[in-house]
Amino acid sequence: MQSGICALLLYRNPHYWTYYADSATFRGVPVLGGKGYHPDDWEGVQIRIRPDGSVDERATSHNGFNQRPGPIGGWASDAGIDAVKDAEEAIGLRAENGWGPETHLLIVSGGSHAGNTAGMPHFERVTLRDDVHLIPLEQVARETDTRFAISPPWLKHAWRDPETQRTD
Repeated sequence: MQSGICALLLYRNPHYWTYYADSATFRGVPVLGGKGYHPDDWEGVQIRIRPDGSVDERATSHNGFNQRPGPIGGWASDAGIDAVKDAEEAIGLRAENGWGPETHLLIVSGGSHAGNTAGMPHFERVTLRDDVHLIPLEQVARETDTRFAISPPWLKHAWRDPETQRTD
């Protein structure tokens, strides 16, 4: 598997999880290059269907969930700074708990793989539909003894509680 390329899209309703063979948050940044590296990473997107039929979407992003990118609306969640995230939500700069309207997009940051579901896609990171493979994770969770550097989805809090604010 090539570095930084998503080979599989793994599924658990209402979660879709992507697996990356390596993660290097600061790849290409002078002095910081090696910091933030770990051998693998799991990130994902969640879909929520409301009783009225409307659909919400959010993406995993380090220590929380995001709907839109940018210095406002995502960085506090990424850094795990709950007080700032809560203040952003209180004044309307961020949707509650990262949920926003469905966009049919998952936009992935290079290196860190943090996600969002709105904004401008980076065209070099597009995965075409024929390159996406859906695999039910329940079977993988039951049968694998593989150790991952980052907890796989079936060991994350979000696996058990789809409305959680936590991505660990």
